[in-house]
Amino acid sequence: MASGCGGGGGGEEETGPKALLKEYQNYVNLFGDIHVHTNLSDGDEAPDYALRYARDVSKLDFCSLSDHAEWMTQDNLVGLPYYRTLPAKYEDAGKFSVLYGFEWTSKYYGHRNVYSLDNQIPILSSDLLEYGTIDKFWQTLSGHDVITVPHHPMMPAKHRWWDYYNPSIEPIVEFYSKWGLSLYLGNEHPLLNQQGGYGVYDALSDGRHYGLVCSTDTHLSRPASRLKECRPGSLEHAEPGIVAVWAAAHTREAIFDALKHRRCYGTTGSRVNLQFTVNKAVMGSSIQSSSPPVMAFKVYSDVTITKVTIVKFVNKTNTGIKTFSPNALECEGLFTDATFTQDASYLLCVDLSNTDMALSSPIQVKKVNSGFIV
Repeated sequence: MASGCGGGGGGEEETGPKALLKEYQNYVNLFGDIHVHTNLSDGDEAPDYALRYARDVSKLDFCSLSDHAEWMTQDNLVGLPYYRTLPAKYEDAGKFSVLYGFEWTSKYYGHRNVYSLDNQIPILSSDLLEYGTIDKFWQTLSGHDVITVPHHPMMPAKHRWWDYYNPSIEPIVEFYSKWGLSLYLGNEHPLLNQQGGYGVYDALSDGRHYGLVCSTDTHLSRPASRLKECRPGSLEHAEPGIVAVWAAAHTREAIFDALKHRRCYGTTGSRVNLQFTVNKAVMGSSIQSSSPPVMAFKVYSDVTITKVTIVKFVNKTNTGIKTFSPNALECEGLFTDATFTQDASYLLCVDLSNTDMALSSPIQVKKVNSGFIV
């Protein structure tokens, strides 16, 4: 069963220009860039410049600096105390928030960003033997309240990113930055030297439960900027990556909680308001169902929405099981998956007329038997 854009779920939603599905009414929709480099590693400008740019120029709700640990621990030890003060310095609850972070940049295991509310967590360099493998990296962080996020997952590396899965510490993956998409082999705007066929869609098709985010990975130190980076030997795009969260409040704590629980989504530049539920569970959830799951969504955008697709991941495949073509600035709909016979995950993909896209975090649905066992 499906209802087209402009249909919707009847009396349980609010009315108004930005009406919310009932399940999202206790959350605020916030936009940020959490992959930003400064001159404490290989970025162009000072950390203060980058955070002021995020707040005052890009008008973001939150940001995180993710300078390379390999640079900071070897060359900028004098800058670490200053770096650790920045989240508290810029925190302005209800207006702008900063998460603490850094990047672990391993040539063997790939790149992972680390985020925390604790500005005293150890900054781990992949160049040091005690932190040089993914298992040692995660083990060292296991006593801290952190999340790690793989990015450039389709970038060549000696050890494949999908060989290591730790959902307790790694709940989300970055599927887009200015350096390209890592959804599947052959996607538009691919990473430079993208190799292998295992991208984010493949991980979801294998039953892994990752939330999805984008960020810019700017080395111009200009979060969410549409300026091209112009780095030698790279393939990059002007469109920034933006991570959006549904947070219980506009605070660092609530933003971190939203990322941790996959209540987030990514866009390739345009700030789309995306709401998606399965059986009334919000994005990022893991639920059980004995009957065909019912999906509901609402999408708002300042750019024309050309296509909205419900994507299903099951049994190592992914399929667009329902597509809406609104050609409008807002869209809502319902759909029931009558083909539901085994565990599956669902996400909402939104395409815009300016070629930007947005992807919700998937909702995982476990198939359970109905009735009583005698």
